[in-house]
Amino acid sequence: MGDSILKGKKWAVCGDSFSSGDFKKGPEDAVNVITEPGTYQGFKKVYGYIIGNRNEMDIQFLAYGGKCLACPPDGSFHNSFTDMKCNEYNPEWFNYKDIAEDADYITLYFGINDSHHEPGTHGDDGEAKAGPVLIGTAADEDTSTFCGAYNVVLRWLLENRPFAHIGIIVSNGMDRDEYRVRTIEIAKKWGIPYIDLNGDERTPMMIRSSNPVHSEEARLMRTKAMAVNYGVNNHPNAAAHEYESYFIENFLKTL
Repeated sequence: MGDSILKGKKWAVCGDSFSSGDFKKGPEDAVNVITEPGTYQGFKKVYGYIIGNRNEMDIQFLAYGGKCLACPPDGSFHNSFTDMKCNEYNPEWFNYKDIAEDADYITLYFGINDSHHEPGTHGDDGEAKAGPVLIGTAADEDTSTFCGAYNVVLRWLLENRPFAHIGIIVSNGMDRDEYRVRTIEIAKKWGIPYIDLNGDERTPMMIRSSNPVHSEEARLMRTKAMAVNYGVNNHPNAAAHEYESYFIENFLKTL
């Protein structure tokens, strides 16, 4: 067999804690790191580094816990992918214009925290919730809504990274299924391929699916099996990252 098409390629992994990994209050740290030899041996066992390690990729890790896609219009929250001044508040924060010019692959995996910032929501992963963010519609053109922020980012990527292989990972774990539906609508609007981790005919359902097509029993079983510590920390555990890494890797190869 020849080398993987991904070998040596640069991949900008963009997302929130479902990408960066949150293993707090779970099993001992040793099970949450990559043990296989490679560039990312000893790194967090999250899908980006797992795939990067398997394929000898250059990973640009643009994932951070609590990251929103949109910017709250009241300016009270800055950990947003579309906040151009976010690193003035925290040097570890980043925005979409930090995506490397030579990125071969770019994936966007957002929505959980935007849904947590929606007024009246009950969702909470233990992160900051200051600043209201509305879901908006596919016609929105500014970063104050979830849909508008997606439009801004995708327009910029198509203008400035036109030959990067761009894909959207439709987030699981969002507070309302409308976020999943809108994300797919936006992906189709811009002609960007997507993979839906809430489960569809092509992709296994993962933790905290919002897709009402699947039974509540099945969704609960997935979440209990794949949570770091069910009911305490419902982020994906290391086994869930390993599991999803295979179909996310296959998705990358199709871009």
